[in-house]
Amino acid sequence: MLIGVIFLPGCQDQPRQAQEQPLPAQEVPSPIPTPPLDRDLSRHFKLIQNGQTGSARVRIRQWLDRHEDDSRGLFLMGLSHHQDKRYARALDWLQQATQAQPTYPPAWHFLGWTYFYLGQTAQSRRSFEHHLQLAPAEGDSHFALGLLDLELWRLDEAEVHFNQAIKLQESQPGRAKGVSKAMARLSEIIEIRDRNQERATQLLRRSVELYPDHYEAWYRLWKLLETTADESEVEQARLGYFNARDRVRPRTEFPE
Repeated sequence: MLIGVIFLPGCQDQPRQAQEQPLPAQEVPSPIPTPPLDRDLSRHFKLIQNGQTGSARVRIRQWLDRHEDDSRGLFLMGLSHHQDKRYARALDWLQQATQAQPTYPPAWHFLGWTYFYLGQTAQSRRSFEHHLQLAPAEGDSHFALGLLDLELWRLDEAEVHFNQAIKLQESQPGRAKGVSKAMARLSEIIEIRDRNQERATQLLRRSVELYPDHYEAWYRLWKLLETTADESEVEQARLGYFNARDRVRPRTEFPE
């Protein structure tokens, strides 16, 4: 997700009620630049990045008291709840952010992920598609659409989105994790649809090379190598999986 690339220069935080509006039917000019955060919002955003979401909400609410209905403050309030995995609360704020001014493209992106985690896939797809109208070079929204197509077993469409996610992010700094995730998902399609284990293995090797903490990719690489490689390669992948899992989620059993 886009939290690392948002532009920078105890309180009641319940959002004002907002009704979700249908997406506009007309063509949306693209790309739409993301308005920078002011100095105060930049500090509040850093609190969210550092996991201090409660403190951030106190300050953002005070900022919104002075800048009512500004999309940037509404977005950051939604983002703070999103980071806490409180998706129902995030939804209300992000809906407001997409309807407010100035137009703030990342609000649509995080609205898409919020709908995704709430299981509302149709709304999620519409939000990501709208985000790509505003920011057509954003690879992570292509990745999200690929996931949605993969869940529907629309493998050809998912492949297009995962390839776009790779293409758009591979030359950008700080996007190795995003490229790794897209490569790992693309490998699933190559293995299942094309039965091409060699190519799938290549993609997984590159995935874990780019992002060594990607334990799901390590796991799939381990299992693929069990049928095609020598014992030393299999053992290397097995250790890669356990080491990555223990670094990222030490109490997680994968696959569940």
